[in-house]
Amino acid sequence: MGEGEKLPLHSSEEAQNLMGQSSGLDASPPASTHELTIPNDLIGCIIGRQGTKINEIRQMSGAQIKIANATEGSSERQITITGTPANISLAQYLINARLTSEVTGMGTL
Repeated sequence: MGEGEKLPLHSSEEAQNLMGQSSGLDASPPASTHELTIPNDLIGCIIGRQGTKINEIRQMSGAQIKIANATEGSSERQITITGTPANISLAQYLINARLTSEVTGMGTL
């Protein structure tokens, strides 16, 4: 290429197509959602003091985790986990590990 010649410019969509990716997000698997129901008396061990435990689980799993507010007359809380199947699976595992350690009295994980 001689001096003064410029490389052709492409839009970001064209560049992604050239790289074999569809436009939009990267080529990761589509996000899905999974819901869990947890008893109110155990939700504290998942959330942790000032949300530390749930934030840890979010960070480690890469999943988005939402815990519904307590509803009047219900003894359970709904947890919604969104992410790739691998993210969801890891988040479920970490939540179950917290519950198991709480129920069996094994202390903190």
